[in-house]
Amino acid sequence: MFVSFGDERASVPAHGSYSGRRDGFARRGPTPDLDARRRGTLGDSERGTMGTRTTSVMELLNRIRTDDQLVLPDIQREFVWREEQIRLLMDSLMRGYPFGALLVWQTQFVAVPFRPFVRDFQPGMTFVTSEKPAKQKMEMVLDGQQRLQSLYLAAFGSYAGRHLYFNITSGSDGAADDADSEGARFRFEFWRMDETNRPKRLLRVADIIAWPGHKEDARIDDAIERVGLEDAEASTARNNLRTLRRVFTQTDLVPVETIDEHAYDARDARTIDEVVEIFVRVNSGGTKLSRSDLMFSLLKAKWEGARRSFDDLVTAADPDGALGIDKDFVIRGLLTVADKPPSYDVDNIRRHGDAMQAVFETFGGALKAAVDFARDEGLVSASLLTPRSTLFPVIYYLAFQNRHSVPDADRRPLRAFLYLLLFNRFLSDGRPDARIRYLRAHLATAKGASLPLDDLLKVIEARQKWHYTSTSVEMLNANQRLALNIAQPRVARPTLTWQSKAEVDHIFPQSKYREGHPQLVDDIGNFAYLGKLRNIRKSDEEPGEYFKSIPDDELADSYLIEDRKLLAPDRFEDFVMARRARILSKVKSFLDR
Repeated sequence: MFVSFGDERASVPAHGSYSGRRDGFARRGPTPDLDARRRGTLGDSERGTMGTRTTSVMELLNRIRTDDQLVLPDIQREFVWREEQIRLLMDSLMRGYPFGALLVWQTQFVAVPFRPFVRDFQPGMTFVTSEKPAKQKMEMVLDGQQRLQSLYLAAFGSYAGRHLYFNITSGSDGAADDADSEGARFRFEFWRMDETNRPKRLLRVADIIAWPGHKEDARIDDAIERVGLEDAEASTARNNLRTLRRVFTQTDLVPVETIDEHAYDARDARTIDEVVEIFVRVNSGGTKLSRSDLMFSLLKAKWEGARRSFDDLVTAADPDGALGIDKDFVIRGLLTVADKPPSYDVDNIRRHGDAMQAVFETFGGALKAAVDFARDEGLVSASLLTPRSTLFPVIYYLAFQNRHSVPDADRRPLRAFLYLLLFNRFLSDGRPDARIRYLRAHLATAKGASLPLDDLLKVIEARQKWHYTSTSVEMLNANQRLALNIAQPRVARPTLTWQSKAEVDHIFPQSKYREGHPQLVDDIGNFAYLGKLRNIRKSDEEPGEYFKSIPDDELADSYLIEDRKLLAPDRFEDFVMARRARILSKVKSFLDR
């Protein structure tokens, strides 16, 4: 049985180039040309090169114990493994399974928040963060925290006041089939040291690995005699104790790849943003980490309760998750409302954490008001509100309105502004941060005043080569789903059952009309929101047949088809033109532009 542990892989990850050696010697990667470093001419492939070596568990644990030589960057999540995961890790190592590689960042040229490994872990404990001085060399574990922390607790500490003990007679072939074995062959258990009912054959792991090497045989014999083992059990115990000690001392057990091990100066080293990106990628193989998980670590040291505050706000603003609002969104929104650069990078968030905290209540009220407004205007799903960053200018505007409410006189202008941002996909561009700043500059001059719609639309015209600031057929075809959401609100509404959920599809089937009318078949006039079940039944049926059972008034009101005669196959072009005009009129009236 091969065991996978929690949010870390127990096998060698694909990002490394590990080839664990059996000769006991460490292997290191190549060092870039020193002169090239000094000249500052290293390419991307050479800059921040990695060194690879193998080492023992004990060497790593001793470095953890000694003056914070091996620590955790504060971008790491807290320790989350449970007792059973630690027991299974120990069982895997006893059975000779791979430990899995560690990824370490040797940082020397930047100041980085960090925290030490914990010797005595208590669930719910608070982790103390410090800041490494910019010129101090320190190694930080990017991948492998849960495994290494587990072994540190096993070897030198405790978990919730209990220490790890080893059943020295376990390990028989049938042990993994026991009902309470969790699939483990070797039995490890957590006990308090003062518990008197602990079986004699359970020895504390910390005591076993503390035996001096030159006294190993004598200490093993003493333990076997003290427990009272004979014959086969004594032989099993002797082998088990030697194997356990070898797990901690085997010099080629743990592959370690070190980022920036050979960095000569800051120009040669990875930036902290590059390291964060590496961290996100190598951790994607287990429990998925969002960048917000990492960015939180930059906030929580100074912002007590940040995680709970963010979680509560996300739940309150988007309780069903329909709009896709998450903590990443909140972080960027806070930067926007705080009048700080909205770029989502480490240095920016570290620099402006206090400002983000100061506007949190204001942002929260404005966010909920913006979501309510968007829903009132028919934007009820993430597929319509794309990209989500379109809400940031609206949130900024509402942050400075009385009680964060939309003045009656501004409802129609704000509706037009929001929808035109979406039709233009203005904040989907490769540089949305800059565009947010341009819009914010105009909104900042009108805090608490009327929405400067004309000025905002001029920003769109100036910053985007193709743009729509008034309703046109081209605009409708640029985002047909959004246009139909305006024109067919009754059909596009949210539903509780999948059978009536609306989907966008061709009215005249494309399989029959594309060859003769390649342009018109995909025109907005030939698309409609249709109930999912009706859409399935429609298949490639002609619309005259498909809509036969629908009354004339419903056909006109819900599907914008006023003349049933236009559903005839030979009236396809007339149908598209007439329905396109009807949709155009609906959208113009809705946007008042």
